[in-house]
Amino acid sequence: MPGAKSEISVTAETSGACVRTSTEEVLVAAGDSAAAGDSAAGSSEQDPGTAPVAPAADARAPWWPGALLPVGIWIGSRAALIGMVLLVGYLLGTPPAARIPGGDGWVLERFVWWDSFHFLRIADLGYLPPGLECCDQAFFPGYPLGIRMFTPLTGRSEWASLLVTLVFGTVAAVLLWRIAIDRARAAGDPTPQRAGLVAVSFLAVAPYGIFLSAAYSEAMFLAFALGAWRMGLQRRWWWVGVMLAGATAVRINGVFLTAALAVMYLGQLRSEQRWRPRPDVLALGAPALVIGAYFSYLFHRTGSWTAWQDAEAMGWHRQNAWLWRGIALSWDSLRTAPAPDVVVSRTADLLTVLAGLVLVVVLLVLRRWPDATYLGLNVGVVAFSTLYVSAPRYALTCFPVYLLVTDLAQRPRWRWLAPVLIVACLPLEVALALAFSAHLWVA
Repeated sequence: MPGAKSEISVTAETSGACVRTSTEEVLVAAGDSAAAGDSAAGSSEQDPGTAPVAPAADARAPWWPGALLPVGIWIGSRAALIGMVLLVGYLLGTPPAARIPGGDGWVLERFVWWDSFHFLRIADLGYLPPGLECCDQAFFPGYPLGIRMFTPLTGRSEWASLLVTLVFGTVAAVLLWRIAIDRARAAGDPTPQRAGLVAVSFLAVAPYGIFLSAAYSEAMFLAFALGAWRMGLQRRWWWVGVMLAGATAVRINGVFLTAALAVMYLGQLRSEQRWRPRPDVLALGAPALVIGAYFSYLFHRTGSWTAWQDAEAMGWHRQNAWLWRGIALSWDSLRTAPAPDVVVSRTADLLTVLAGLVLVVVLLVLRRWPDATYLGLNVGVVAFSTLYVSAPRYALTCFPVYLLVTDLAQRPRWRWLAPVLIVACLPLEVALALAFSAHLWVA
């Protein structure tokens, strides 16, 4: 499904499906890092987005050499997952390629399916090729553009799509690692390096992590989103604008990221006792330029300013609804699911949305306003709709959840949580990857 459906979820991988800690324990665990201290005028406590992410000396110290470890973890985890999928598919006699021609078609079809073909068609033919009026335009152009740029390196767009995913997934892993380290240092954690590795490990074993290896746009969006978040924490707001433009070019959910970073910006102004924004506030307008450019292009091609919304409605029939209505419809669709894979998928959708709503409340109680804004908008756009679909996949981009669970796993009496979650989530990731490679509906 397109990014418009929001990458909500709360990261089913670490929250709904695998993390069953109580709200009270989460609040206690994350409390130390959520409060920043009073301002010079004696104001109330700040959330982490308004304080430096690390002491100045640490911020100046080179850190790229240490990034080799998270890069190794990420690439190693992708290689192991891909190898497992190919080996099991071969042993089980998976049928020959059905849609991708060539001798490598069988391998590619293990990781290129479902929405992948929308992206590939856009990359190869552009939007609205002859005879196809809907609904590729529901997918923003960032990921297809990346595929087209990488195609000369690989010789065909299918391999390029997987290379784009690998590159941006690796970047996302490094950025998540760095943000987790900075948060741990700012909270006075004596083992900040462990925090970084725990966060990357959670991402690497996310149950729906196959979408961070397949021809999908989640990895690219996550890399831009984490880049924008880190730049915001460092108060480098012009760079935030660049990252926001990239994220919004990939998925409409860049708008939700922009709202969260606007909250962070306001919090930083408050902590500095400034009531007039600086010129760099204009960077937050970058996503509007991207959306305006894309919608103008669609208007030029279709004559309609609502071409994107029309494609959403025609292709996926999602409408707004009250929360209780959305939950009721999701439950009804679960009870009437026609096949086992759909039962699993719809169960995960519902659990992810419910877990997301709980975690939004947790973040609000912890006064992590930017995190709560980002997660709340991503969860809300699905929760208040008539269609709960692909929620666990959208959860992959909800990085505040990885960071929240990492905070918990860093507390002395919760150190056991990280290995337990990794061991619990790993078989789920493998099982769901095998299901996706067999062309069952996963998310």
